[in-house]
Parts: sequence; structure tokens; C-alpha cells
Amino acid sequence: MKRCPQCNRTYADDGLSFCLDDGSPLLGTSAPPPSDPSATVQYPQARDTSAQPTIAFNPGQVQQAPPPISAAPPPAWSPMPPPAAQKRSIWPWLLGIGAVLVLMLIGGGILVFVAFNVTNTNNSNSNNSNTRVANRNANKNTNTDETNTNTNTNSRSTLATFTDDFSHKTWGTGESQFGNIWYQDEEYHMHATKGGFVVMYAPDKTDYHDENATVRVGLRSIDGNPPQTGYGLVVHGEKKDGKLEDYGFLIYNGDTPKYKIVLHKAGAETKIVDWTPTSTIRSGTSPNQIEVRIRDTKMDLYINGQFATSIVDTENYKRGRVGLYTSDVGEVAFDDLEISK
Repeated sequence: MKRCPQCNRTYADDGLSFCLDDGSPLLGTSAPPPSDPSATVQYPQARDTSAQPTIAFNPGQVQQAPPPISAAPPPAWSPMPPPAAQKRSIWPWLLGIGAVLVLMLIGGGILVFVAFNVTNTNNSNSNNSNTRVANRNANKNTNTDETNTNTNTNSRSTLATFTDDFSHKTWGTGESQFGNIWYQDEEYHMHATKGGFVVMYAPDKTDYHDENATVRVGLRSIDGNPPQTGYGLVVHGEKKDGKLEDYGFLIYNGDTPKYKIVLHKAGAETKIVDWTPTSTIRSGTSPNQIEVRIRDTKMDLYINGQFATSIVDTENYKRGRVGLYTSDVGEVAFDDLEISK
């Protein structure tokens, strides 16, 4: 089967090479092309049907045959070249990857900034935990607390922190000839009698033992008239034969703030470091925080996060319970006791 590319006429004779209507070279085809109703159909030129002129015939004349009609050469034809494949640009990919990297860098910066702020906030809260003011423990000189057996071992490797915010009433309370101790508004309140002092040791539990520990507590004067002879934190507390043995780190936050360190041995109080003025103590009713860092026989004292002084445990107490101390009639309150081992 062959087809004319100009008029689309088909020929079943495969021996034909040119269209009988317009002389176009025929193309081979296996099947007729599908009918396209919208395609433009080219019709062959109309045949000349006019009458041919009469030719006079002379018998004596030999009629010459007309010159042969030379067939017109087939028109040149070549298939259209296929369209060149269009290359895709890589710039959209590069721009997309660049945008993703920029967003990742910005997100990483935000995470670092947030983590830095959270760390600073936690450090600030740790250094200023004296907003809740200190826990309070006092032990009257006639206190009948159980004797500390000093069986506590160094558990510093656990890096554990025990906190008592005085929301639960576990310390001793009561009124006696030496003063009064009570819980109020989740704080531990104390005052002594005029010219006297009161010491209260913590409950005899492992959490309150202080061997090689860091101990800190918040404390404040209730009426802005703090005890003249000081109030503060006690470490290595133990009663032997019913008498106090410990070290006391005391402050006075009146008009001329100062601190001192005392020793209780066999119930008697002596000064190790006499009153020392310092600007790190807040006066009036403002809360303060005192801290003792115990390493073997060495003890470092801090006030509101600032180093104050160091002493050596010459009595070799080394272990015991934490406690709270006050003197004279000024009411004081303690809160947020922390013991880190």
C-alpha cells in the first residue's frame, strides 16, 4: 500500500512510484492513516475536458509523433528534524539548596540563643535563691534531739542535691525559756530571749548530714531589727552529753552589715572569726543567702554568692547535721535549705 503525501490518495499497487493525479512521489504505508475531520484535504487539479482541435490528416504526409512529455522531477523532500531537547537550568536547584542552608543556620542560631538564656536564667536563680529566705532550725540549749551517731559517709560522688523549703513541718518547734520556734508561711521562724541564743539541728536523717557537702540557706530579718549577736547557719552539728558541738556562720544585717564565725564545744560558744564588716550583706528586711562549702577539714564561707573567708576544722568534727542559729529577741526567718553532696 502506498500513499500520496499531497492528496492522501492511496494505491494498492506497490509497483507505482508517483501519484497518477499530481505526480508526487508515493510513500509506503502499512495502513491508511486515521481520518482527521479537521485536516485540510488537497484535491487534484481539474482535468482539461475542452474539445481537442481537429487535426487535418493528409494521406501523403507522415504524421510525426508529438514529443514525449517529460515528467516533472519530483519535488525535493526531507523529513523535519526532531526538536532539540531543551536543557533544564540548575539555578532553581542551587537557589533552593541555598535557601534551606540559610534557614538551618538561622534555626541553629535561635536554638543556641535560647539555650544560652536558659543557662543564664538558671544560674541567676541559683545565685539569688535568697528571695525565699531561709530555712529555720533552732535548738534550744535544753533540746532533747537524738544524738548524731556520725555514721554518715562521704556521698559526694552522687552529686545529689537535697532541698528543704520548709513547706512540711519536720523540724522541731515550740516555746521555752530560751526562745520560740515555729512554722509560718512555709518559712521557719525563730527568736531567742534577750541576751541568749538558740540552736536547732535538722532531723537526724542522712539527707541533712553535711560531710564534704555544700550547704546554703536563705535568711531574713522580719522587722528590720536583726539580732545584735547574729543569726545564721550551723554545720557539723552534734550533741554530746546533751551539749552542742558545731560551727556557726552568722551575719548581722543592721546599719553596719557584718559576719562572724563561732565554735560550739561542750555547749560553750567561742569566736573563731570576730565581726568583720562586708558590703555583700543586704540590710533591713532584705533577704540574704549564706553558703558553706566543706572539703575535708576546710570550710569556705560565701555570702550572696561572694566569697567571704575560709576556716579549718581544727576540732576535726568533719561530719554532723546542719542546723540554724539565732540570738536575742529579733525575729528571723529561714527558707530554701540546700545540701549538695
